[in-house]
Amino acid sequence: DFDVVGNEVLGDINFERDVYTATPLAQSQKFQRIQTNNLPGNLIGVYNDPFYGRSIYSVLSQVALERYNPDFGENATLTSVVLNLPYHSTETSTATDEKKTYTLDSVYGSSPIKLSIYKSNYFLRDFDPESGSGDRQLYYSDFIDQADEDEIIKSSVPLYTNSSFIPSNASVEPIVPRNDSEVADNEVDSLQLTPRLRVEFLNDAIDVFKTNILDMQGKPELDNANNFRNFFRGIYFKTELADGTNDGNLFSFDMSQADITLRYTYDKEVTGNGETTTVSTNGEFKINFSNNIVNTIQQDPSTGTAEAGELDDNNEGRIDADKNLYIRGGNGFVGTLDFFNYYVEVDGNGDYVLDGNGNPIIIENPASEEKKKTELDFLKDADWLVNDAIITLFVDTDKVVGGDAEPERIYIYDLETGRILIDYGLDPTGNENDAINSLVVHLGRISRDSNDKGEFYQIRITKHIIDVLNGDQDNIKLGISVSSNVNNSTVGNGIVFAKDENDVVSENDEVVPFSSIVSHEGTVFYGYGSEVPDSKRLKLDIFYTKSKN
Repeated sequence: DFDVVGNEVLGDINFERDVYTATPLAQSQKFQRIQTNNLPGNLIGVYNDPFYGRSIYSVLSQVALERYNPDFGENATLTSVVLNLPYHSTETSTATDEKKTYTLDSVYGSSPIKLSIYKSNYFLRDFDPESGSGDRQLYYSDFIDQADEDEIIKSSVPLYTNSSFIPSNASVEPIVPRNDSEVADNEVDSLQLTPRLRVEFLNDAIDVFKTNILDMQGKPELDNANNFRNFFRGIYFKTELADGTNDGNLFSFDMSQADITLRYTYDKEVTGNGETTTVSTNGEFKINFSNNIVNTIQQDPSTGTAEAGELDDNNEGRIDADKNLYIRGGNGFVGTLDFFNYYVEVDGNGDYVLDGNGNPIIIENPASEEKKKTELDFLKDADWLVNDAIITLFVDTDKVVGGDAEPERIYIYDLETGRILIDYGLDPTGNENDAINSLVVHLGRISRDSNDKGEFYQIRITKHIIDVLNGDQDNIKLGISVSSNVNNSTVGNGIVFAKDENDVVSENDEVVPFSSIVSHEGTVFYGYGSEVPDSKRLKLDIFYTKSKN
């Protein structure tokens, strides 16, 4: 015989699981100019976005001496001046001839560009004299337009020009002073360097460094950083389209890893066997890139789609996302999401009026007397156990070509402060050494179809939603942006206020993460409006458990 044991304790299961779908108020925010000084990385080159059009990135940077008031010795003679700007690269193997091979990271496009390097004549000041409070001077993406390029180069000849520059993944052997007998050929081979932009300045260019560095020994211009920055005002990396092409290539790099190395000889007295003789000795001196580093961005939406040109003509800067939500790196677009602020219907007793699925009825254009309770009020009163909360953003594949042109990662943040959401810190997949696969629970990678076209992104904000519904977190507006590296998106790594052409902070003091500014890609999502198919609509799904009352 069988007996049922424990039935009187457990009873019928009295809960069920369901999903609630919330539609945001969403907009695209276009920025006319964006702060681009002191970024965590920089870009040089030309990038053609199939939808948004062409962007050209150049860099103006101050430089600093490795030590001030230097002593180059007697009869110092400059033998070589070499600029080194390492690319982001990964070692793949060592060949049988012991030459290492590399793959380049963060290089986009394969067509040549024209790259010129100039000594700058423009002084980048540290502080804003108009602020009256000693605020740091900010520089923006349209800096070249503001400063006038002629003032930067003052018609000077470039130190270097390459009319068909393409980054190479080949390892590089160091350039050794031509009279350096202390380094044997076999030792040079063992000193191969990672792939980089390496330029040996020659002729008139080397005379620039002789005149401005070695010949200034003992003078006040080399005494300290302030004097030197006013005297030698920086280096300008100018990018242009190469002849015969409308495309180009773009590469990212860390300017703090770049330098200009001066090698020279000087006379040194050596005593031996009771005699003192003068010998020619090799010396080395480095100039580093530091302090104010400005990335300029020249965008031409006319080279993209007709729709991109129309977006650029939008002087208000805000575009409702009923049909599409636009996001793009650089000084492009960020998306804004505002959840739970719709007003909902209530009856004469103040109770919610529900539809056939038990959900509140949204009032599209409420009169003042209808503004009694919001969607957020309903969700708080529902007292659900939230199991998961996921924002899904579907790619408009009719407007985005797919493949490498699509950003692999996007990022969500507090639109007012730029801070990360709590789910960022709770993601167990965070990995600072593998940015592409880091934080994929919170910030899901793009989901692609069999043709490598992006279909959707999913962002999980479960703990944030729980805290909002429990009253532990304000119901803040959220920002959505492209991210070149989600590990470098936190407020600790910097955020910037976007400003309009009149130097006024954009409406609501919206901020943009640095990781978006150093991103070049963009995408287009479906919006939230009734014209968008239900299966593609921008939404937040809240998965919950509730009691079967």
